[in-house]
Amino acid sequence: MKKQFTTVLSIVLLIIVAIFALVNTETVKVNLLATHISLSLVLLIFFCVLLGALIIFLFSITANLRKRKEYKELEDNKNIEIKKLQQKITNLSKENDTLNLRLKNSVRKQEANK
Repeated sequence: MKKQFTTVLSIVLLIIVAIFALVNTETVKVNLLATHISLSLVLLIFFCVLLGALIIFLFSITANLRKRKEYKELEDNKNIEIKKLQQKITNLSKENDTLNLRLKNSVRKQEANK
């Protein structure tokens, strides 16, 4: 549901930007540090929107990579914990078998002494 909302909101914003750009078609002078460029306001608006989208995309990729790394670390920790618990179960099973054997031997000795 969240992705659908985001997609619809993105489309609505894109339509608003397109309408705004098409209404503002005059040529403007842009100062870029040491140079001056004259270009259509529509192109300037679209360039700025694309630049903003690129920046958001790059931040999104960074966040996703960080989440993947955290997920992998958690997965590795989970696997280590599972192995430790399985080893503990094995050790407890062996101890249980040993104690059961000692109990049976003890019961046999008691029955033999009677």
